[in-house]
Amino acid sequence: MTSINTSKAVELIDQHLDALSARFVARRSLMELVMLGLISKEHVLLIGPPGTGKSAAVQAIANALDASSFEYLIGRFTEPGELFGALDLGALRDGEVRPVTKGMLPEAEIAFLDEIFLGSTAILNSLLKILNERTYRRGQFETKVPLVSCIAASNELPTDAALAAFADRFLLTMFVDPVPDQQLPALLDAGWKEAQRAQDDLAPLDRKVLAALQSAALEVDVSDIGEAYAHIVRKIRLLGVPMSDRKLVKGLKLIAAAALLRGSDKAGLEDLWPVSFLVQSRERQAELRDLLHAELAESRNPVLAGSVEQAIHGLSAHAAQLQGQAEALLNARPGPWSEREGEVWLVRLETLLTSIDAAFSEETLPDDLADLRKRIEGALEERSNGVIGANASDGDQAVPAAE
Repeated sequence: MTSINTSKAVELIDQHLDALSARFVARRSLMELVMLGLISKEHVLLIGPPGTGKSAAVQAIANALDASSFEYLIGRFTEPGELFGALDLGALRDGEVRPVTKGMLPEAEIAFLDEIFLGSTAILNSLLKILNERTYRRGQFETKVPLVSCIAASNELPTDAALAAFADRFLLTMFVDPVPDQQLPALLDAGWKEAQRAQDDLAPLDRKVLAALQSAALEVDVSDIGEAYAHIVRKIRLLGVPMSDRKLVKGLKLIAAAALLRGSDKAGLEDLWPVSFLVQSRERQAELRDLLHAELAESRNPVLAGSVEQAIHGLSAHAAQLQGQAEALLNARPGPWSEREGEVWLVRLETLLTSIDAAFSEETLPDDLADLRKRIEGALEERSNGVIGANASDGDQAVPAAE
């Protein structure tokens, strides 16, 4: 097999991410994180409501690589054989327990398991050995598996302690939200183009590209970031975030892979950002990003720019973003307007109000954003009173709210 230059491999990965992100609006960071998991040979957990494109984006990544893949939607009544292969009846007649694994999870290099926490104890126990040791065992039958990374998805994190311990085997966790209101037109356009796509026009990336980066990542020098990383770990522990020693040590692999994709063979402060995705709590991730604002200030990566932005985007940054959106939307109040214009503006206000309430409690809501929230409520109150005209006091005719 002909070797490939590392910089060329990084360039090809970037090109593929560009092509894929054009098809999936607001999902570039998700695909970047999956790619980071593949290069570091670690597992990724995606948490978000149904219909947010998690499975479609992961499938696109898998199809874009020259690698064997397996995907399955797990349900309450899923049998182990549906994932790992049914028993070989011929071998069973001879008194030997041996599954037929061809085309099943034990032979996959990339696995995508949707609704993973619905799996039975038997399924999760088998998965645990595969995730930890890359080994599948059933009875006396045991085999090494070629799994590079398992990407799992769920609507929410489990509250059961046993399932939470299983979830900890996934090094990277990303919370996936619906496409923002302002990107809905782009989503509709991309979705229609995807529906018209007769076949995937993106040629699979040669497996030697991924193999070259996986090998090169292990050669990255991480000696300079040891103390800075340890300092971050101390601050994480002060925050009371549970994080195993195993996960913290494996985090070095993510930092090394991030440095490699940045184009360097030496990790620096700009590569510490993956630590944000080690935490399996949406609220704690946001708190951590605020807490580590100074430590993550130098974060950058031209290939993984979306992931970097999400990694350093804490509650303060989110509040500033929502504040800017609120001010712009309130200042854009049309007037005089048609009934349709008024309804469009009010729906956008309602969507923004929902976003504010989802991100902040009454206690954590910043004062400036709280004032804007009151203004939004005031505008919506006008609608409930039957008037949505913007400038009735300026001589413009008020328009009755639509029924």
